[in-house]
Amino acid sequence: MGSEQAVSQSEESAERRLHIRNNIIEAMAETMDLYGGTHSSGQLYGIMFFENRPMTLDEMKTQMNMSKSNMSYAVRALVESQMVSKLNEKQDRKELYVAETDFFRAFQHFFSHKLQREVDVMTDVIDQALPELTELILEEHITDEERKLALQDLHKLRHAKKYYEWLQQFVDALRQGDFFKNDRA
Repeated sequence: MGSEQAVSQSEESAERRLHIRNNIIEAMAETMDLYGGTHSSGQLYGIMFFENRPMTLDEMKTQMNMSKSNMSYAVRALVESQMVSKLNEKQDRKELYVAETDFFRAFQHFFSHKLQREVDVMTDVIDQALPELTELILEEHITDEERKLALQDLHKLRHAKKYYEWLQQFVDALRQGDFFKNDRA
């Protein structure tokens, strides 16, 4: 095999690998979109996932061909969900970011963050509503129909509270990695 043929086969292999990588990145973007992230955040995560080194915002901006404000938003969302980490070190006075490449850990961080937010929002509003509904039900001047409807609401919210207590336990177990003990290699 001549050196020209070897170079051609090497280029073809690299092209195939990049095609496969681009398909995976696009699938990550679609998946991120399904779970409430933006398509561009998913693409950025995919690009960073395949990088073997930390990246600066400028490097991400160049690879993604995005505006600085959109890039900052995407990076902030990924950092918030802990799918990307901001490193303490800098490169030429520029912040460095690296993707979480362990899918178990990425799942753990992303979903525990999203679910905790739901638990916090809903638990707060339910905890405020329960005493107010109870007070309303006990009022003397409430109609029977209004009392009946308030009791139905109270029952539904007590059931919802049980769900959010269960969901909090699920989030705690997810954060502790209980679901991954036998799956991570």
